[in-house]
Amino acid sequence: MLIAPAALLTHSALAAPVSAPLTLRIASSALGELDVPPTMVMHFPVRIGGFPQSRDYALVPGSREGLWWLQSIEDPATTFILGDPFLQDSAYGFDIGDAERIALRIVGEADAFALVMITLPNAEGDRATANMRAPLVFNLRQRLAMQVISRDDRHDVCRPISLASLQSRAHGVRLK
Repeated sequence: MLIAPAALLTHSALAAPVSAPLTLRIASSALGELDVPPTMVMHFPVRIGGFPQSRDYALVPGSREGLWWLQSIEDPATTFILGDPFLQDSAYGFDIGDAERIALRIVGEADAFALVMITLPNAEGDRATANMRAPLVFNLRQRLAMQVISRDDRHDVCRPISLASLQSRAHGVRLK
């Protein structure tokens, strides 16, 4: 099953059930205190490699189009920056296997979208990189997510990307 660009997210996909609390207060070392709708808390049935302390993360829009924060609910010090891979490469795409589709309860293409982990540069003049080989795949309806490793060697683990070309977003979260 092919994964859809994150840009296709609609407000209806993020709408909270009527009985859910309006927001959850989450502590973040990088972002400060966050008030997050419960619909944006994603459960990882399989933990992200190297981060065994966390299974639940808040998905928070960043200050630029196509950028998102993934903040651990359990650990304020664990925060990732994610990007829409389709904004960096319009030809990007991969199939997820049956095991991942079942674990994420994905029924159709509209249920899933992918974001890639971004590593910010350590030194001036260096570029940010994206792990295009192991995207995070989300099912917003079920509030499930999983890192999926592609077998396609065309996708780089450390692909240089440009963040400067991404448009500012009025209601995104910035580093504190």
